[in-house]
Amino acid sequence: MPDIDDIVGASLLAIASDPHVRQWRAKERDWVNYFTHRHLFEHCSAAGPLKHVSQIGIEVAVSQPAGYEKLTVARDLVWWAEPGATCWNDTWEPCNHPLAILEWKVHRPGHRNVKVSHERAWLRAYCAWQHTVLGYAIEVDGCSPVATLSCARFLGATENLAWIRVDLA
Repeated sequence: MPDIDDIVGASLLAIASDPHVRQWRAKERDWVNYFTHRHLFEHCSAAGPLKHVSQIGIEVAVSQPAGYEKLTVARDLVWWAEPGATCWNDTWEPCNHPLAILEWKVHRPGHRNVKVSHERAWLRAYCAWQHTVLGYAIEVDGCSPVATLSCARFLGATENLAWIRVDLA
């Protein structure tokens, strides 16, 4: 767990200080892709928990906790223990769980993302159900005079709503 936290934290701080994003105009999917390809993949190492880029899935299915209508839902960024892993077993049941789930929300002028509370509730429920999965709720707020990047961290029944918060200016 500490290694995953270190990698996610370092990657978030790196994107926050990346000159490219200081005045960037980008939507959620752009942030997810740039973060993953530019900052997260740099941490691939045979000695670490991120051994290969194919452990990362963008917009891939994960099982849902009890109380949700569908069995699976697509998540922004999913970190699997093994390269090429998915949530599916041989009979197409969603039973495999990732190491971490990173869910992004981006607010921009004229468009506040209203799903923040819903996504945090989902991460809270998932991590309470799967005690070893790390959940990260990442928000980029470009509506304020000084844009910010923040991240809440979920593990089991614990949550740190102010795990990371940095200005993008």
